[in-house]
Amino acid sequence: MAATGLLGINPYQKGVAIDISSKPINLAIQLEQKEAAKKEALDKYLMDYEKSLNPAGMRTQDQDVFLGKLAQAKQYYLQNREKILNPAKYGADAQSNYFASLRDAQNAIGQSKQAMAQDKLSTQHFIAQKDLNAPDGYAEALQLSHLPISDPRYRPLDVTQWKFYKTYNPMEHANKVYSKIPLSQSAPDIIPIDKNYFYTKKTSKIDPQYQNTILQQGFIDYTTDEGLRKEMNHVFDTNKTEVKRLEEKYKTKIPNAQALSGYNLWDLQPYKETTTDIEPTEEYKSYLIGTRSKNKGGVVKMENLFDKTGAGGVPVKIGGSGYEIVSGKVLDKNGNSATVNFKNFSGENFQPELYSVLEKYGINLRRKDKYRVVAKDGRIESIIDSKGNVIDRKTIMNAQKKFDTERKGEEPLYEYGEEGAPKAKTYKGVDKNGNPIYE
Repeated sequence: MAATGLLGINPYQKGVAIDISSKPINLAIQLEQKEAAKKEALDKYLMDYEKSLNPAGMRTQDQDVFLGKLAQAKQYYLQNREKILNPAKYGADAQSNYFASLRDAQNAIGQSKQAMAQDKLSTQHFIAQKDLNAPDGYAEALQLSHLPISDPRYRPLDVTQWKFYKTYNPMEHANKVYSKIPLSQSAPDIIPIDKNYFYTKKTSKIDPQYQNTILQQGFIDYTTDEGLRKEMNHVFDTNKTEVKRLEEKYKTKIPNAQALSGYNLWDLQPYKETTTDIEPTEEYKSYLIGTRSKNKGGVVKMENLFDKTGAGGVPVKIGGSGYEIVSGKVLDKNGNSATVNFKNFSGENFQPELYSVLEKYGINLRRKDKYRVVAKDGRIESIIDSKGNVIDRKTIMNAQKKFDTERKGEEPLYEYGEEGAPKAKTYKGVDKNGNPIYE
């Protein structure tokens, strides 16, 4: 240790007797003790300061960054402890460098916590987008924001710079545009079912005068709707068949995806068909009325519409079973009246009149559906739809009566005496052998 400069001696030199009662010597010792205490206090402060650096709340990927910076600071301290603790003797550079390294570690904690907060914000923002799609580049930017803060590629994610978008929905797009444009209705068309029945059809569509307006709207939407723009770009680049179809349909050349957007929207124009109920022709109505007037008393027994199945000289073949229905009579392959329970019987086999009559009665069946048909002793007793609803002969009769009562001012098509056959029993299902059960 260097000499104190007092009395020209080193008080710590071996073999030298010192009179500690000497005032100058006593003052020197006190000064050394004071300096040592200051040195110890500073050492303790620095150690405690290191302990105060709490990495709690840091992102996992940043903790190694903090620990690395802290390790460098500790290594510097151990290597330069004497200089750090004696700035008066060695200058303040070592102490300043050490404090700077501690602040660097402290800053890493703050930066990581800030990055953690930004990560949470990014997650909340993404969840808030619900079913929207992320824009191009978002996934890559998100990955960069999750890198350690020490990585030169690390970039915080600014959620305000990213605009999410909806997947293109052609029907939503069409409804948004065409809901403001009225449809033009065509003259009615008469569609015959057979020689006795017909229905009327009317069509409504967009007037061609709106074509340029719609095309322009499609061009504009291409620039403002990211989902639409991506879809049109994809179709134009990969689906040449669709592009060619539109070009041929509208006799034009589609040069780019934006033009495709216009013609795609024009192709989505609504087309509506409305049809009337199936009605008998005037000739057939006259025939029915004339037939009634020839019967005694002007009243005939009611003809149930079930009994018109297979009428007109064209029997209904029932699959490959050998059974058929002739003029409403269900016959087996030997021509005998049959008791059967058929599945998957096509509704096309029933008279069109049956559907219009039942519709007026509040029962909506469809000709294209399949039905279960229950027959006893050759007579159709009931049909059952796919939901298990039973329409029996009594239901048909009531529907026919209601149908006639609503023919305001017109001759009724049906008379309402009792049916010629006994009252139908109610169908309750089938037994283990598949035979129908009646109540």
